[in-house]
Amino acid sequence: MAQGGRRRQGDAVHAGKLHWVVALNRRNRSLFFAIGLFVLGTHLIYLQAGTLMWTLLSLQLLVYPQLAYWRAARAPDPLRAEMQNLLLDGLLLGAWITVWGLPLWISFMLFVGVCVNVVIFMGLPSLWKGVASVVAGVALVAALHGLEFRPHTELLTSLLCIVLLTCYLLFIAHDAYRRGIKLRHSRHELGRRLAEITQLQSQLQEQAERDPLTGLHNRRFLDDALERELATCAQAGVPLTLVLIDIDRFKRINDTYGHPAGDEMIRRLADLLRERVRDEGLIACRYGGEEFLMMLPGTPVAEALDMAEELRATFESLLVVSAGQAMRTTLSIGVAGCPDHGTQAQPLVLRADKALYEAKLRGRNRVVRASDARASTRALADPA
Repeated sequence: MAQGGRRRQGDAVHAGKLHWVVALNRRNRSLFFAIGLFVLGTHLIYLQAGTLMWTLLSLQLLVYPQLAYWRAARAPDPLRAEMQNLLLDGLLLGAWITVWGLPLWISFMLFVGVCVNVVIFMGLPSLWKGVASVVAGVALVAALHGLEFRPHTELLTSLLCIVLLTCYLLFIAHDAYRRGIKLRHSRHELGRRLAEITQLQSQLQEQAERDPLTGLHNRRFLDDALERELATCAQAGVPLTLVLIDIDRFKRINDTYGHPAGDEMIRRLADLLRERVRDEGLIACRYGGEEFLMMLPGTPVAEALDMAEELRATFESLLVVSAGQAMRTTLSIGVAGCPDHGTQAQPLVLRADKALYEAKLRGRNRVVRASDARASTRALADPA
C-alpha cells in the first residue's frame, strides 16, 4: 500500500518536473543508438565478435537509452541528471572504442557525437567535460585490459559511420532550426500579447481618468495634471488660468424634468467645453456633480474671461431637449489665474471657487474674476 503510494507520488513528481531536454535526448538516444547498432554491427562482424560482445553492445545501444531516461525522469533535478547522462554516454562509448582498439572512423564518429551533445546542452565552455568523459572511458579500459591500437575499419563500416554522423548532425541542426522558428514565433506572440496588455492598461488608465457620463477628464486626473502644469508654466514663465463652472438651478431641473434630463444638460455643457479645449494643453474636466473646470495653460486671465463670457452666453441661449421636453438654464463661472491669484494648486482652485460663489451671490448667470470676489467663504448651503 505504502509502496504503491510512493510510486504514484514519484509519477506525479515526474510528470510535473520533467524537463524537455530529458524527453528530447531519450528520442535522440533511442533512434541513433538503434541505428548505431547496425553500423557498429558491421565492425563486430569484421572482428568476428562472440555472443558476449554482441549482447553487451545490444544492451548498451538498445536498453541503456531507456535506463538513462528513467534515471533522469525520476531524479529530483531531471536536467542536472540528464547532463550527467551525457557525460556517462562519453564514458561508455570511450570504453567501447578502446575495447575495439580505437578504430579510426568509429572513434571519430562517437567522439564527435558526444562533443556535439555536450556543446548543445551544456555550452562550448563545457566541451572539455565531453572530451574528458571519452578520455576517461579510454583510460579505464586501458588500465584494466591494456590498449591494442587497431585503427583499421572496413570500407563499409567507414562509409556507414560517415553517413550516420552526417545524418545525426543534420538532424540536430534541423531540430535546432525548428526550435529557433518556434522560439521566434513565441517571441512574436509574446510581443503581440505584451502590446495588447500595454494597450489595455492604457485604456484602463484612460477610463480611470475619464468621467463616464461626459467623456471629459475627471477630478482624479485634474489633481495630478494641475500640479504638473503649474510647475511647467512657472518654469516657462507663462500664465495658467482656471475657469470653474456651475450649472444654475440644476436641482430644480432634476426635480422638474427628472435625472435623465439633468444628465442631458450635463452632456450638452460638456460638448461646449470640449469644443473650447481643442488646442493642445487645454483641459476640461467634470469637477463634481454639475460643476466643471477648464484648465488653460498659457492663457492669461483676461483671455480666459472672454472665453468664459462667450461660453456663458452660448449656454444661456442653448435649448436642451430631453424626452420631448425643452429646457434652458444658465451658468455661473469663477475665474482665477496663476500667478495673479496664486501659484499653488489648492489655493488657486479655492480662489476660483470663491469667485464662482460670488457669481451665485450676485444673481447667477455671470462670470466673476477672483480678484473681484469678496473675501468670504462659502455658506454651508450654497445657492443652487
